[in-house]
Amino acid sequence: MIDVAEYFDAKASNWDASAHTSSPIQPAVAALAGVGDGSSVLDLGCGTGVMVSEYLKAGAERVLGVDVSPQMIARAREKFSGEGRVEFIASDAVDLEPRDTFDAAVIYNAYPHFLKRELLVRKVAELLAPHGRFTIAHGAGRDQINGHHRHGVPGEVVCELRAAEEECDIWRDLFTIDAVIDTPEFYAFSGFLK
Repeated sequence: MIDVAEYFDAKASNWDASAHTSSPIQPAVAALAGVGDGSSVLDLGCGTGVMVSEYLKAGAERVLGVDVSPQMIARAREKFSGEGRVEFIASDAVDLEPRDTFDAAVIYNAYPHFLKRELLVRKVAELLAPHGRFTIAHGAGRDQINGHHRHGVPGEVVCELRAAEEECDIWRDLFTIDAVIDTPEFYAFSGFLK
C-alpha cells in the first residue's frame, strides 16, 4: 500500500518533464483566483511549483506552496531559489498551522489527491483572510482526469472527480460559490469566504 506522499515522491525527479507544467489555462486560473497586485497566495498541492510563475506575473506579493511530497517541494525550492516572495513547505494541507492568512487559496491539477475533503474545506476557510477566495481548477475536463487516474494511479492515492456542481456541495457551508465550470477542456469551481 502506498500513500500520496510516497506516490508523488517517486514521480518528483521527472515531474516537470512528464507533466503538463505550462498551459494557456494557467493565467485564467490565476485570474479566477483573484490574484493581483499585492496578493498573498496559498498554493495547495503545489507539486514542483507549476503555478508559481503565474501568480508572480499576476502581481502576487507572497506565495506559499504546500505539498505533501517532500521531493516535490525539494524540486520547487530548486526552481525558485533566490525568489524572496516564494516559500515552500512539505506538509499535508490539513495539518497546516495558520501563522498568516491569505487572499487566495488555489488547488491546481491536484484536487483528486486530497482525500480528506471535509477537513480540507475547514482548513482552507481557516487559512483565508476575510472574504478570501478559494479556487479548485484542472487544465483538463473531468472525464479526461478521471480516465487518467483509472489507468495506472493506485486507488488509495486518488478520489474520482464528481461533477463540479456536486463537488461544490461540501464547500457551500463556509463559502459562497460564484464560478462553476465543467467542460470537456476545463474543470473549476471557485468562491469566497462567507
